[in-house]
Amino acid sequence: YPSQSRDLEIENIEEQYNKLAEILKRVRKDIKIIISPGNHDGVRLMEPQPVLDEKYAWAIYEIPNVVMTGNPAYVNIGARNGFSGFDVLLYHGFSYTYYAGNVPSLIETGLNAPEKIMTYLLRNRHLAPTHASTQFFPSENDGLVIKKVPDIFVSGHLHKSAISSYNGVLLISNSSWEEETENQKKRGNKPDFCKAPLVNLKTRAVKILDFEGEREKGR
Repeated sequence: YPSQSRDLEIENIEEQYNKLAEILKRVRKDIKIIISPGNHDGVRLMEPQPVLDEKYAWAIYEIPNVVMTGNPAYVNIGARNGFSGFDVLLYHGFSYTYYAGNVPSLIETGLNAPEKIMTYLLRNRHLAPTHASTQFFPSENDGLVIKKVPDIFVSGHLHKSAISSYNGVLLISNSSWEEETENQKKRGNKPDFCKAPLVNLKTRAVKILDFEGEREKGR
């Protein structure tokens, strides 16, 4: 976005991924880390997006418990003999801005109710059902069609934490670790930050860990 360098401590793409790798290496090796790209990553902006380019993100590729996916992507969690696991649909959410500003039922809440946008897309069985709502990479098969009903739908982009459900599908919109920027203020986007959702796969209950609140307490 315009003047983003003012908000960056590290401007070089490769160095940014190197720093991220340093952080991810601190996660226990028995925990799988699934990484799907978005519009600020070093890949094409057109969707579907490929996995992160190893030329720039090589340090992340060296982490054994990291799984790379494109955007969007389906991943399965917990499958084993006698149990099919949970199908999780990952979509970063670049099309959300269009629907927040053009669909009458979504305009009132705009960018601050991502769960409503996610519900709208599930109803339409497509992650960008309107032409030009996102930059699209043409192919014989439309990679943005929701061909299989997921158990969990996870996205981000709007930096807004939200939990909801639609027809049995658990909807999770993730916040970010970045505080509100001037660019977001101009767009009317009021993000959450430092909110990490935890899903109990036995009960499907969701708990939000508020690290921003911990920081305000001086912890």
